[in-house]
Amino acid sequence: MLKLVIPATLLMAALFLISCTGTQPTQPAPTPPPIPVPTPTPAAIDAAKLFATNCVVCHGEKRQGVSGLGPALTPTSLTKLSDAEVRSTILKGRTNTAMAGFEGRLSAEEIDALIQLIKRTSP
Repeated sequence: MLKLVIPATLLMAALFLISCTGTQPTQPAPTPPPIPVPTPTPAAIDAAKLFATNCVVCHGEKRQGVSGLGPALTPTSLTKLSDAEVRSTILKGRTNTAMAGFEGRLSAEEIDALIQLIKRTSP
């Protein structure tokens, strides 16, 4: 009987040791914080291109004005007008003139860019 006890004891000890050395449940690796994606900035508005597309026919390539169509649009010629007055003219146009309004055709940012161009830069 002693012959059976020793192998059985060794088997029990081996099983005990195996169960004790089993792998422990591991914690999942922490999720790294998301990499911030830069917000794209809107492309700069090309006021000169807007002017060439929308204004040059009546106001001239160098903003000098075109007789019978539109006045000069330079810092000197616009000194008496506020930005708000120029904005209103661009949006609503001028009655009894060739100046049509651009409301709904140009964005507020495009109008601001045109105002900067015609009131603050030399042709």
